[in-house]
Amino acid sequence: MLPECLVLDDSRIVRRIAHSLMEARGFSVREAADGRDAMEQLHVQPADILLVDWNMPDIDGPDFIRAVRAHESLPQPKILLFSTETRLAAIRRAMRAGADSYLLKPFDREKLDHRLRRFGFAG
Repeated sequence: MLPECLVLDDSRIVRRIAHSLMEARGFSVREAADGRDAMEQLHVQPADILLVDWNMPDIDGPDFIRAVRAHESLPQPKILLFSTETRLAAIRRAMRAGADSYLLKPFDREKLDHRLRRFGFAG
């Protein structure tokens, strides 16, 4: 059985890129365009890893991560927050919210692979 990945980003283009990258790495990938859809999907089918964008219209990435972490009935996936945000204070905020790691956009495949290996997903 393939590990499950949920990509949450309001940009369809970014979701497609992330989808392709994760699928090529052996994941079964689902997509969500907003936090509400992502949370509904997690209740129906948990994910092993979430790729979460920082800037979204309904809820930002750190707040979504905080909501996932606070939901005790949900299995707790690895969470990778991605953004163009480079300020150290912002990265700390993401980590305090419960992100397991942080990755800058545009996606660097080598860094993504490193994070996945660290999470125990890739060889």
